[in-house]
Amino acid sequence: MKLKVTRKKAAIVILLIIIVPIIYNKVSGKIAAVIQAKLNSIPKEVVVDTPHMQDVFINAEATGRVEAKYSVDVIARVPGFLIKKFFKEGDFVKKGQMLFQIDPREYQIEVNNARATVNQYSALLTNAQQELDRANALIKEDLISRSDVDQSLATRNQNRALLEAARQQYELAKVNLSYTNIKSPIDGRIGKVNITEGNYVTATSGSLVNISSTNPVYIAFSLKGDDFVKLLQASNRYKDVQVQAQFDGGEWYDKTGTVDFVDNQIDKDSGSISMRAVFENEKGWLVPGNYMKVKLIAPKMVKYMTIPQACTKGDPMSGYYVWVVQDNKAVRRDIKVADSINNNWIVTDGLNFDDVVVVSGIQNIAAEGQNLKIIDNEEYQKTLKAENEKNIR
Repeated sequence: MKLKVTRKKAAIVILLIIIVPIIYNKVSGKIAAVIQAKLNSIPKEVVVDTPHMQDVFINAEATGRVEAKYSVDVIARVPGFLIKKFFKEGDFVKKGQMLFQIDPREYQIEVNNARATVNQYSALLTNAQQELDRANALIKEDLISRSDVDQSLATRNQNRALLEAARQQYELAKVNLSYTNIKSPIDGRIGKVNITEGNYVTATSGSLVNISSTNPVYIAFSLKGDDFVKLLQASNRYKDVQVQAQFDGGEWYDKTGTVDFVDNQIDKDSGSISMRAVFENEKGWLVPGNYMKVKLIAPKMVKYMTIPQACTKGDPMSGYYVWVVQDNKAVRRDIKVADSINNNWIVTDGLNFDDVVVVSGIQNIAAEGQNLKIIDNEEYQKTLKAENEKNIR
């Protein structure tokens, strides 16, 4: 009998061990919810202000690539053997400076032959003209027929045409001879030689060497469509926009560039537009192919809505939001921001100028719909100033 009672008590104890925590959790949860609801019903103090209108200098940043204004692949214009090189790879060369020489001997022979042909047809033309003059004199005395005069005239004209053709061939031969002296078409830095002396080259052999101009240079970049429009509004069609260039180490280039090219449309895939700035490069610090950060600064100030950065929550990936107050309750408002100016965000969408925005005390807001006790920012700042002055005394 005692064993049965003991088992019954043990079962009751076990049951109590299981049930009591469950009851406790439910009761304590309800109690906590009631307490939290009571706390939420107590208005939390927050400082509020309306968005401000601020005059802002507009700027935008992008990554660009340095490009030579002129980049020329030097090719052979006549076939032949390269017999000499007149420069050192990597040197700066001047326009008209000798670079290579192709064996000129056969082209000099062609010039000599063409000159001889010119002399030959010049002599024939002189003789034909004399024959025509004699024929015109004889026909006046009826000593020859009219057909003889016509034949002399045709011979003279034929030799005149042959002489003109010979002169053109002579000029062509001299041009071809000049092409054996390959000269630099621009000022710039010369690169690595692709075809060395001793090789037979033609116009289809490809580039003998590349020359890139060094001053001025371009920096080509793509600008986001939104930034492009903002800068366009704050400038005279980009004519007065200043462009700064920054090296990888953070140092800014000491010359300011100007925009010299803007594409005619925004790329539908990337949402950006191709642009280009030109920079003076006397010291040669801007090297074609190098990547640099560029900053575009518009000359005019534009009015924009701003709010303190400290009153926003979120991040660039998920977006930003603020708390606004409506009927003394917290309401979440998603916003779009652009640049930051003096610890303020430029707001492009999501707010109106009459919205009451929580600028301080956002840590007191736990959820949307929470009751709030608002303090005007202007009064709050006055109070802070008075307290600081009192503490100083």
